[in-house]
Amino acid sequence: MKNFNPFNSQAGLCLPGCVALAAGFAISTLDGVLYAWSAFMLPLEQATAWTRSQTSLVFTAILVFFGLGMISGGFVVRHLGARATAAAGTALLGLGMLLSSLADRLWHLLISYGMAAGFGIGISYIVTMAVAVSWFPRQRGIVCGLLAFGLSLGTLLFGSWLVPMLLEDMDVFAGLRLLGITVLLAGPLIALFLKMPPALAAAGPETGLPGSTTLEMIKTWRFQGIWIWALAIQAGGLTIIGNIVPYALDAGIAAGLAAATIGIYAIGNGLGRLFFGTMYDVRGFRQSMVFNSLCMLAGLAILLFLPRLWGFWALCAGLIMVAMSCGGSMPQFCAFIAQNFGPAHLESNLGITSTAVIAAGFLGPMVSGWLYSLTGGYATSIALIAVLVVPGMFIAVRMQDIKTGR
Repeated sequence: MKNFNPFNSQAGLCLPGCVALAAGFAISTLDGVLYAWSAFMLPLEQATAWTRSQTSLVFTAILVFFGLGMISGGFVVRHLGARATAAAGTALLGLGMLLSSLADRLWHLLISYGMAAGFGIGISYIVTMAVAVSWFPRQRGIVCGLLAFGLSLGTLLFGSWLVPMLLEDMDVFAGLRLLGITVLLAGPLIALFLKMPPALAAAGPETGLPGSTTLEMIKTWRFQGIWIWALAIQAGGLTIIGNIVPYALDAGIAAGLAAATIGIYAIGNGLGRLFFGTMYDVRGFRQSMVFNSLCMLAGLAILLFLPRLWGFWALCAGLIMVAMSCGGSMPQFCAFIAQNFGPAHLESNLGITSTAVIAAGFLGPMVSGWLYSLTGGYATSIALIAVLVVPGMFIAVRMQDIKTGR
């Protein structure tokens, strides 16, 4: 811990690195507008007569195309550069939201908000992550955690405050139009401040720097192990947030308090990204990943047994632990890849982390829905998630150190 300094860049150019990090944080926060989708759902349903199952398809599209954007952005940035790629991603996000304001068919909304905007946020997010980690290679965890926290902060600011406030004074389509124009103007401007460290920027696509290609990386047991660990943690978090309101109601929690659980989860998720990202740097990946797994298991146990006995506060305790664990898993995943697979193909390697989120988005919610239909409750789903987390925790214990044991 004595050498830990979050403001020290290994490249030796602290001010440019901090400017790039600040720009990345601003873009990540701006990207959070996409996840304010829940604030638009009810007004859109009232304005169009679309059903909840139909509007829910848009969020599924957001998750899928966000992941595809991360994968694509990792390859595109190597040819266009960080600034141009981030500008294109934020412009696509803003344009998607702007076109959403013109949607009069569900498939129009799926293409504009779900696909185009989702793809744009994936591109811009992975670029900011790659730039920041390149400037601060000794503080990978806290840098990844800080940018991931920006995404949560943007979701909270837009979804819980700005969008509801706007929709009090204008219809939902005008609100989408205003936010789309704002992102379209602000995003590319902020992207001008993103810059790779000179050594990496000068090297170009054929960097010659040490590191594994994406294909080489995914063949290693280290990547496969960390991928399984992240999949289990993400499946747990997505299952809980996808069902927390009905679960709270089933546990006898009042409707108003049950609705508040979404905001509580968002806060815990953001704090977890900072906490576990910092812990990764200070204590090392084994301790941070194992503690992350234990946090998920403890949270699931509390949710399984205590809300019916101790009410809302027990529900909050379990929910916050699950949210922190889920939020903290991705910064650690990204930091682990940067630490173990080198800088030469960092952008494309980081993009592959999204595959765990995509798989978890289908695995957790789909299996929990199927089990709920069979059993009429959530206990079996929560227990199954806990069983999935345990192997990942032991994988973390067995994980070897940097550059050893493929």
